[in-house]
Amino acid sequence: MKLSSLFRPMDLLVGSVNAVVVISWSLVQWELRVEDTQGLNEDLGWIMMAVSVVVLFFRSAFPLAVTLVILAATLVYYPASSTDGPMLSAFVISLYTLAALGRLVAASVIAASTFVIIVVSEVIANFAHMTQSETLMLGGWIVAVPAIGAVVAHHRRYRAETLVALEETRRRSVAEERIRIARDLHDAVGHHLSLINVQTAAALRKLRKDPAYRTEEVLEIVAETTRLSLRELRAMVGVLREAGEDPPTGPGPSLDQLPSLADAARASGLEVELRVDGSTEPPAAVDAAAYRVVQEALTNVLRHARASRVHVTVVIGTSTLALAVVDDGKGDAKGANLAGNGLTGMRERAEGLGGTFNAGPREDGGFAVEAAWPLEVPK
Repeated sequence: MKLSSLFRPMDLLVGSVNAVVVISWSLVQWELRVEDTQGLNEDLGWIMMAVSVVVLFFRSAFPLAVTLVILAATLVYYPASSTDGPMLSAFVISLYTLAALGRLVAASVIAASTFVIIVVSEVIANFAHMTQSETLMLGGWIVAVPAIGAVVAHHRRYRAETLVALEETRRRSVAEERIRIARDLHDAVGHHLSLINVQTAAALRKLRKDPAYRTEEVLEIVAETTRLSLRELRAMVGVLREAGEDPPTGPGPSLDQLPSLADAARASGLEVELRVDGSTEPPAAVDAAAYRVVQEALTNVLRHARASRVHVTVVIGTSTLALAVVDDGKGDAKGANLAGNGLTGMRERAEGLGGTFNAGPREDGGFAVEAAWPLEVPK
């Protein structure tokens, strides 16, 4: 066992103070010949005092053993010595330590046993050393010591549990933030990359058929899509900046950006019909979540549906925001449910704000994504 685990700073301080008080007080009484009754063995009394003073330094490392040793030394000291010094202080400190370290049962048993020993010994001696009231008062204080230690132990345990709970909350918050960033990266950057992929693939097909095909328009669309992707990427990475750095600039995702989103999809050859009804301004969280759902739904249409037309409808009421993205695709509906396509993220964005989400193939063909949010965001 390391020396630091045997001698803790507080144990050294308490042990030193106790040693100075007990020894100096006892020496003063001895020199002044302040004696209660004749002791049975003075040398043995001084030895027991030395034992109790020394072992108290180990009170935290061996609380039960120290308490028992000091109790035994105290029980031997008082009959052996004619000097009635503050020898009992070491026992009180060790008993308190035992209870404060969580050994409440052991501390209670020792305190009760000590109380019985004190009362019985004084009754047998016909209260020669203390009056009846002093005996009961001393016994009561000894019984109260474990209770005080138990209160301290409970406070320490509560504080430790609180720190663990706070740490767990912090870790959970970090994990949730990582999931949110990953979802945003998937929805935003993944959408733009899908558009770039569709545009460049179409341009390559046309170039193979017609080497004279001019790609300026396609390159302009790719450049604009890349610019939007980089802007959103910088905004999301901005949350990882060190404290004190400037926050990211630029507007966050919003339903106001749906026209640009629809134009980008149209540039990929998809016929997009966009309709937004309602003038109520939704909460920022709902606004961003609704935009991301539409964005990811259009990405799925471009990647999986083999659709020629898609209808995007957003209705903002007084208490609810609802949207639907419906396509006429002929692709495999199962592909829209594969891991990585963003349906899980869309559902999380809806249900995480108290909303609902549904997605699946339609009876007359195509695929539909529907989501709704209350405008009062749950806290």
